[in-house]
Amino acid sequence: MTIDDLDTLRAGLRKRGFRIEDPQLHDCPDCGAKAIERHVISGRAGGRDVTICMACGKARSWRSEPGLEARTEDKDFDLRAFLR
Repeated sequence: MTIDDLDTLRAGLRKRGFRIEDPQLHDCPDCGAKAIERHVISGRAGGRDVTICMACGKARSWRSEPGLEARTEDKDFDLRAFLR
């Protein structure tokens, strides 16, 4: 499965201040393809990482609190709802 609206999702993330963390693609734990893009945003109030698999379409998100190195995954994350 491919993502038909990948450019729209990328534009939505850029509009909200996210940037691509690493230009290299990473392995997807769901489908095994080397197709994960990592988008990040950080500031004084903490940060958020969003990964999108360009092969299977799975999107995940992690949040970090201010001053903490630990990240927690948003289990019920929906990228399209997040970008509305």
